[in-house]
Amino acid sequence: MQPGADARLERQRAAFRRAFAAAERGDRSVAEEYADLLDGYVLQPWLESAWLRATVARRSDEELGAFVAAHADHRAGREVALRWLTRLAARGDWARYLEVHDAIGGSAAPRLACLAAQARLLTDRIDADWYDDALALWHSGYSRPDECDPVFDHLRMSGALTAEHVRARLALAIDARQFGLARFLARSLTPDDRARIESWQRMADNPARALAGYPRDSDDADEAARVRYGLLVLGSRDPERAWAHWERLHEAYGANESPLAEAGRRVAIAAARRYRTGADDMLATISPNGSDRDVHTWRTRVALREGNWARARELLGDAADDPRDLFWLGRALEAEGDTDAAERAWARAARSRALYGQLAAERMDDETPRSFGHVPTPLDPLLLAALEARPDILEARELHATGLDSRGRATWAQATRDLEGPALAQAALLAHRWGWHSRAIATAARAGLMDDLEVRYPLAWETQFRTQSEALRIPASWSLGVARNESLFTPDIASGAGAVGLMQLMPATGREVAGEIDLPYQGLSTLIDPEANLRLGTRYLHNMLQRFDANLVVATAAYNAGPGRVSRWLPDDGELDADVWMETIPIDETRDYVQRVLASKAIFHWRQTGEWLPPSSMLTPVGNGARR
Repeated sequence: MQPGADARLERQRAAFRRAFAAAERGDRSVAEEYADLLDGYVLQPWLESAWLRATVARRSDEELGAFVAAHADHRAGREVALRWLTRLAARGDWARYLEVHDAIGGSAAPRLACLAAQARLLTDRIDADWYDDALALWHSGYSRPDECDPVFDHLRMSGALTAEHVRARLALAIDARQFGLARFLARSLTPDDRARIESWQRMADNPARALAGYPRDSDDADEAARVRYGLLVLGSRDPERAWAHWERLHEAYGANESPLAEAGRRVAIAAARRYRTGADDMLATISPNGSDRDVHTWRTRVALREGNWARARELLGDAADDPRDLFWLGRALEAEGDTDAAERAWARAARSRALYGQLAAERMDDETPRSFGHVPTPLDPLLLAALEARPDILEARELHATGLDSRGRATWAQATRDLEGPALAQAALLAHRWGWHSRAIATAARAGLMDDLEVRYPLAWETQFRTQSEALRIPASWSLGVARNESLFTPDIASGAGAVGLMQLMPATGREVAGEIDLPYQGLSTLIDPEANLRLGTRYLHNMLQRFDANLVVATAAYNAGPGRVSRWLPDDGELDADVWMETIPIDETRDYVQRVLASKAIFHWRQTGEWLPPSSMLTPVGNGARR
């Protein structure tokens, strides 16, 4: 691209940002002001879409229909159509609702699907397919939107909603543990059905008391499933008590062939997660021959936590090819004095750049230069240029460049869906060139570019990370590692739990930390601002490091799981080796997270300095002094 074209593109982006923000407020004047500059710009449909969505109540059906028809295969057209559908439903124009709904291929959203079924009902378009679709909406273990009520009422009045359909949904609600919905459904059924729900509710409310009344001499078809549920609920609170019930009950339901076998497995693992005395015996009862991989892994963790290296060695056996198992096998062999065998195990583990590979490489007694095995991906200028010229790729790029990143990610996914091999690899390089790190990392993984560490571990916002981290006296490589594992450097992403932004902060945490550093806090708009989020996230990392006696491993766990929970995981007395504590973190997500962040920290350190960071520098023994 020529310098003049670059300058024009930047002016177009700036104009689009202003015009789009105004259009979302229903103001078209800014778009008209920049009409000549934006003529032919790839994001023009999005500008018109924003204005139409904002003013849908004042637009004519002809105007809206023309835009949707002209952009029927474009997300900008679909967004207008979905807003229009809500307007059509509000004014009761059901015939047109169906036209628009069918024109965009419908919607899987339950509310819109129910409105479509309502529309067919109110326009006398009921046929066998309507009943099939309505019953499909009915059969859910969760509550449906209010818009479904007229549809379900018609099913009842027509006789299509039989008691068996109600019982089928009742079973789904029980499976989903939606006992409120289940009680509501049972009201129209028999006393036996209502008694069934009450049995489930009693098990949910007080499983220890309810389990004492089993087994029963009855024809209750779901008795074993209810007992299994009670064991799982109780096991999450009191695994020893749940295990005592399981030992008493599982024989009554067919021993190891029963639905209770899995419940016993999960109760035993719950005991191991809490480091309870007797957990190893429970696990050995569940899988005496080691065939259950998860149970076997937890038996090994129990041995590590107890410092029983002989048991760990016995359980690990030959340790196959998994770097984690090979590392621990080496540790156990070393503890038993067999250093040669330990070296052989570590040599096999060191082939991996994951944290356990790094730990194994450091423990090896040789002079081999340490390396992460970076292999850059060769550029293919012709293929790269061909991809960059594609309108859908250009649209994705501009959505990202102008701050509409979530729409850009969806457009990128559609544009690259059918790419493979060299084309997919070049697409990853293209996203990396644009600084679109989340798409570069994800696309590189799809393309199998696992050794291209420049693409997979980009130095995103490096100046800001370095400045903030140095001011707080925490490693910039650590902050980068956290951000990569939290969000893949995506500024506007939100998790299902409600964490937001580059470093995935909960709103309450963001507000609290903003008060500490006198940063004006405006909720979501602050959290999705990458520089503000970075400042808040690095300060929270600093806080965790201060709270947990400068222990990087524990502070990383606290960033993920919360400081209160992590305090409960600290040893009651004495100290644990940091690698042992890390491997025996009770929550799988947090354990994996800590290991990924520390591995990433070492790679980012190498990217910043060109030096290999000994992983032992990150591992300080874990004691209970930080518990508060």
